Formats: sequence, structure tokens, C-alpha cells
Amino acid sequence: MATAVVSIICIAMIVVGGMSLSQGILTSADSTALSVEGIALREGEIMRTDLVGVDASLPSYDTLLATFENNGQVKLASFDRWDFIVEYYDDSDSFNVNWLPYVEGSPAENQWYKTGISLNGGPEAFEPDILNPEEQLDLGAILEPIAGYRAIKMTIVTPNGIAPTLVCGPPTLTAHTETVTLVGIDYFMLKGWTPADGSAVTETTDRIGNRVTGRWLLHDDNDDSRYARHLFPLSNVNEISASTWTVRYRGRAYGWVSGTWWNASLNIDVIIRRADGTIREVIDTEVAAASFYTRNFWINISASYSFPGYTVVDNTDYLEIAYYGVSDFPGPSGSSYIRLRVDDGSLPETSQTRIQGIEWS
Repeated sequence: MATAVVSIICIAMIVVGGMSLSQGILTSADSTALSVEGIALREGEIMRTDLVGVDASLPSYDTLLATFENNGQVKLASFDRWDFIVEYYDDSDSFNVNWLPYVEGSPAENQWYKTGISLNGGPEAFEPDILNPEEQLDLGAILEPIAGYRAIKMTIVTPNGIAPTLVCGPPTLTAHTETVTLVGIDYFMLKGWTPADGSAVTETTDRIGNRVTGRWLLHDDNDDSRYARHLFPLSNVNEISASTWTVRYRGRAYGWVSGTWWNASLNIDVIIRRADGTIREVIDTEVAAASFYTRNFWINISASYSFPGYTVVDNTDYLEIAYYGVSDFPGPSGSSYIRLRVDDGSLPETSQTRIQGIEWS
């Protein structure tokens, strides 16, 4: 009898245990199915989300403005849950990576804010404060420390993990006289967002003899070992987009006699130079040739250049603009020079040596 009772208890325990195990397996399977379904829904939402950077500008050294467009199928909102990250060099050339929190209303330093949502250039009329498909989000950010002369990279991360980037590159590069030293060789600088502010340097050819033609890399009039090679660092730049540049020169055809000055011109080479001083790529040579229309006076001349576009290989590289003087056939009548004025802070911006129309991403 005792054996029978023990057997019944054991059988009952086996049945209860089996039922519990079965329930556990079913619960686990349900949980797994729900997790897989949740992952599928999330991945589907991510695939339908597409936020694209449209434009960015730096109207002042501490204020960054940008526009992002919703090109996907998912509505986006809850901006206080978005991450906004900026990477840039400040005015002391120190590198900064800052996470900026979102704020409604007036922002403080290192905060970002929504300036508006628009559709086709007009204010949104449907579901205010929600970024619907095809709408654009305009935003601003206050930077501290203030930005320097290089490009600024920003990354905005939505709650579902979409993280588009946008580069705010300077639309104008001005020739400056400050020094960039690569492997013991001194180069001049190009600066973005920074008009000429120096006491000026004259870059010149050597003396060009009577009827001599040719093309010469300019050099500092006071130091013939310092060539007119101006560099801009490509930190934070992914691509220099194809666009039409306007290359402006403050130049002088000195010593050319009447009726021959149009034989004199200025132009540029466009080069990518590595941080070790070697050339990575010569993009173009002898482009943006601008001829003189008078002699012996400092004048403004310019030319257009269709830049073909360039994908940056290494963010430690530099964009180099090398300035040349050219004497075309039949050359000058007598001893002459071709000269370029750079970083002359006494001139209005419209008369400064600079390049406009550059586009970045």
C-alpha cells in the first residue's frame, strides 16, 4: 500500500512538472515571438525613416543654423529625445566634440533649438511640431567655445536610431598670411568665414623680361622661398561637392606698357596635399585664368572655375590653392612683374583675394 501511495505521488509530481515545463516553454515561445515581432516592427520603422541634411550656415561664430528634411515615411517628433552632436575646431584651434541638449525657447550655450518646421518653403499647417514626410526642420545651436575657421560637422540622432550627418563648410575661402607648417615647410593659409585681417603681403613673380612668356608660381615679395601655396584643412569634410567657384584676385600687372597688359593674367592650381607634405592628388592646373584690363594699378579681376568634385580620402589632408602669374604671347614690352595682394585688411571684402561658391558635405 505504501508503495502504491509513493508511486501515485511520483506520477502526480511528474504530471505537474511536465505541465509547468510545458507552460514555461509556451511562455518563452510567446515572449520570443513578441520580441521578434518588436524587432521586426522597429527595423521596419527604421527602414521607412530617412532624415537628410539640406543646408547649414554659420551666421556668427557662436551660432550654427541647419536644415534637415524628412524624406522617409515616418513622422518624427519628441525633439527633446533627439541627440545633437557637433564636432569642430574652435577659435584657438582646439578640437571639440559636444553633445547639445534640446531646449524650447531661448537657448543658452551648447544647446540646440527648433526654429521652425516648413513645407515647400511655407510654415507647416498640418500637425504642428511634428516633422511629417517632406517637411523640413530648421534648427539652431549656440556653440561654446566659438567656432574657428574650419568646417563644422554635426550629427543628429532620432529616437529610433537614424543618425544623418551634415557638414557646415565655409562658402568663401580667403587667402591669409598666417602659417601652416608641414614637415618643416611653411605654407600660407586659407580661412573660412574670416575676411582678410592682416597687414597684407604681396605675392609676385620674379622679373619677367622683354617678350618673355611663361607661367610662374608666385612667392612672397620679401621672401622668395615662401611660395604662394595656401592651405585649408579638410578636417570634418567628407566631400567637396561639384560646383562653380568664383576665384577673385587683387592683382597688378606692374611694368607692362600700354596695349600689352592683357598678356598678363593670374590663375590657380587646385591640389590635395597630405599632412606629410606630399601631394595626394592634383585636381586641376591652370584654371580660373583672369587677365588684366589695365596696367600698373591694383585692380580686382576674377574668373569662374567648374570644380569637378572630390571625395576626401583622409581628414588630415589639405585643400591647396597655388597662385600663378602667366605671361602670354608675345609677352611684355620691357621688364615686368605680375603680382597678387593677399590678406589686406584695409580692403573691403569685395576687393580681397578669395574663392566663393565652394560647397561641402
